[in-house]
Amino acid sequence: MPNTITLACPKCGTPVAVSAVQGDRCPSCGAEFTWFRANERQAALDFHYTVTGEKHLVEVPGHGWVSVHL
Repeated sequence: MPNTITLACPKCGTPVAVSAVQGDRCPSCGAEFTWFRANERQAALDFHYTVTGEKHLVEVPGHGWVSVHL
């Protein structure tokens, strides 16, 4: 499992390197990313549905799930 994954921010499209479980932010719009590993799908879904504000759940094939909220 890699220590860093890169994905497009679902809010603004800027490439973002996510390396922490929580706290990485998009350098363009400030959206916060929370990374859940591949075996944590249910935890990602639970988190995604309980946070407030605008939310996105992004699957990174083979690497898990990233919840993004503002």
